[in-house]
Amino acid sequence: MSRNIKLTIEYDGTGFSGWQRLKGRPSIQAEIERAIQAVTKEKVNLIGAGRTDAGVHALGQAANFTTEGRVTVDRIPPALNHHLPPSIRILDAVEVDAAFHARYSATGRTYRYAILNRLAPSAILRAHAVHIPKPIDLNAVAEAIDALRGTHAFTAFRATGSGERTTVCTMRRADVAHSGDMVIFTFEADRFLRHMVRLIVGTLLRVGEGKLAPETVGEILASEDNHRAGPR
Repeated sequence: MSRNIKLTIEYDGTGFSGWQRLKGRPSIQAEIERAIQAVTKEKVNLIGAGRTDAGVHALGQAANFTTEGRVTVDRIPPALNHHLPPSIRILDAVEVDAAFHARYSATGRTYRYAILNRLAPSAILRAHAVHIPKPIDLNAVAEAIDALRGTHAFTAFRATGSGERTTVCTMRRADVAHSGDMVIFTFEADRFLRHMVRLIVGTLLRVGEGKLAPETVGEILASEDNHRAGPR
């Protein structure tokens, strides 16, 4: 009997082309699918809750696959981790209802974008935080970010050529916080468009650097013109 297995995954996206399987390029999805095949002797299609971009990391990516194999769920994480590189780890595995779909059953997603805001770059955080040596006006950023909360067409903050059927997303949380030299942007929404977070953060950083007025973010959102957002 086929079982539907949900995985919780942590990974460092450095060196990967992103989540999605791409021919001839290393991806998180392909690495885990190879590990599953090594354990179950089955070729599976691993479905992720979100398709993270190149270099993006995850603390709790959800994914699912179906299997005829009888490996118990408590043995799946260590068995898969044995076949995975140290940068990818399966934290948990549970058997779920056959109707569960990691992408379509997800009720929300959270992205955090880290900025190291100091003169000197970091040897330790170079792959985990963007280095911005210039001062950031966080009061201006906090004012600008208000416009992003709620339900909007985020057309202005999606990659050119994206094929989403709708650009409407509900942004439940959008805020910025700082601790020492670190500035953390947090976004929680029902869904995100391709490159949406990086375009939003790029635009907000222009506000923080004094290149855009805070109210311009709302104007860009309303314009639905993605040439005004970023940089990419």
